[in-house]
Amino acid sequence: MLVLFVEDDARLCDAFRDLAISLGHVAHVAYDGHQAMLLAAANSYDTIFLDLNLPDVDGRDLCRRLRAAGPSKLACVVAVTGDDRHQKEAQEHFDGFFLKPFTADGFRAVLNAC
Repeated sequence: MLVLFVEDDARLCDAFRDLAISLGHVAHVAYDGHQAMLLAAANSYDTIFLDLNLPDVDGRDLCRRLRAAGPSKLACVVAVTGDDRHQKEAQEHFDGFFLKPFTADGFRAVLNAC
């Protein structure tokens, strides 16, 4: 499975990528919305884990842009946040919701649900 992690905390984003790779997936990272759009335009991702609070764009807006066009428009997009108050709102825009901290079991569960 080809997975994209979009997270502005580089260490956390890299940890997400490393976890996905350890589970046998191919994973890329983007630390902001601009990088995410470039990668999503060049690759057909199966799943995109998208932080809601990025430095250059709101995650909900980025989700709408990702779904509008390009090879990743059919990806399963999962909202990722450390604030559970966004869970209900995220259901309107995303295919799934993941509350940090990230765990291997939680990651597997989200991938299986997509």
